[in-house]
Amino acid sequence: MALKFSDALRLSWSNIVQHKKRSAIIVLTISLLFGVIMAFSFILQGLRSTVLDAAVQANDGRVYLEVSYQELAGFGPGRVEEVSSKEELDDFIKEEIARYHGKIIGKKSSYQFNNIFDTVTLEVAENLLGNLDLSSIPNGKVAVLMPAETSQYATVDSVDYYIVGTYPATQQGSPTLPGFNPANLLLGMVYGSGIEARPLIIDDGSDAVRNYLIKVAQQKIDGSVHTSVEELFNSQIPETRYIVEFPSYDDAVNYYYNSYAGKNIPKNVEIGDNKYELINMDTFGRVIYLENDFDNLQFMLTAIEVLFIVIAILIAAFTFAHLIDSDVATLALYHSLGASSGNIYFIYFLYLVELCMFALLSCILIAFIIVGVMWVFNASALAERLKEYYTLKDLPKVNLFGFNNLFFWIIGSIIIIAPISLFFNTYRFSSKHVAKRLKEN
Repeated sequence: MALKFSDALRLSWSNIVQHKKRSAIIVLTISLLFGVIMAFSFILQGLRSTVLDAAVQANDGRVYLEVSYQELAGFGPGRVEEVSSKEELDDFIKEEIARYHGKIIGKKSSYQFNNIFDTVTLEVAENLLGNLDLSSIPNGKVAVLMPAETSQYATVDSVDYYIVGTYPATQQGSPTLPGFNPANLLLGMVYGSGIEARPLIIDDGSDAVRNYLIKVAQQKIDGSVHTSVEELFNSQIPETRYIVEFPSYDDAVNYYYNSYAGKNIPKNVEIGDNKYELINMDTFGRVIYLENDFDNLQFMLTAIEVLFIVIAILIAAFTFAHLIDSDVATLALYHSLGASSGNIYFIYFLYLVELCMFALLSCILIAFIIVGVMWVFNASALAERLKEYYTLKDLPKVNLFGFNNLFFWIIGSIIIIAPISLFFNTYRFSSKHVAKRLKEN
């Protein structure tokens, strides 16, 4: 029997009308499962741009990293390259930074005594605050930059500090909203600073900073195993890193990932018996790692989508099996009229495709409704939360809607449910199975 496409389409549509309940189960299952995932995909992409803009806004559009080759006991994964001197390592760093439009603005050193004491060169402080006149600072005090966000940080309270300004710092934890809020499922995966922010002592090359560090060191050696300040300084050499400024987030991210991939400079090097590893990290707030946070969220949503595909296929195949068995008399009629198995497959394939198209439209509608509701109820609160979290002067712009590749993966996933469900039920269309079901009935 020759089957025209129009006839197959009419017969497949009659299945939807005849099996309203089972058709609705398939459509609702697919649309609800994937509608939620699609909505969170939209929201995730919107949050990505919103949070990144807020994080960069805290640094006036720039991104700062601490960069150095740090001495360590053993190597991580990756190739090892032998170099002749520390100066060669500095050349590696400078060339790679310039390749991604970055510039070195100064250095940061960390001294480990009773506590950790961080110093930055005057150029770093002036890059953040403009020209500084430190001549008016009282004798015996050192100029410091305090973290902008201090409510959740245990800063070192010292009478020797003279605060001249602040530097950007996030709160600890995540920028989640109060109460049980669905947006927190995504915001909870975005992290702020993982350690306590500390004052940054401004080292302008004068004796004030050195005298202060000697004073702190003297307190450390009292009653300890060290007999002199010189011995303590020699035994605890400070870690020193370059402070690098990038003009945009994209430049910083490209530098970060490409340098760690060892494309242009080695990650692990040896100088004689000493081993060094390339270190890149945020220095003001937590900006560069946000890309990784959102990539992890994207992976999590993709994994959930795969799970939902399996669930949707199982439910669709199970419901479809019952539908075919209830149509056994119709199938017998098709066979008696000379319809081939291919004709029958095509009719029911179109039926499933139609259901998937309905499910896709419903899925998109559900996603838009969820995003709209989330936007109405959360946009203002999220703007206030991000302003507080990143210590911003102005409210950031909030966007809870954006497209990414997951949207197209969801569409493709819904479409493939039809052929997979049909495949699992192929044997039910055979003349032998139809005859068996008729006999049982």
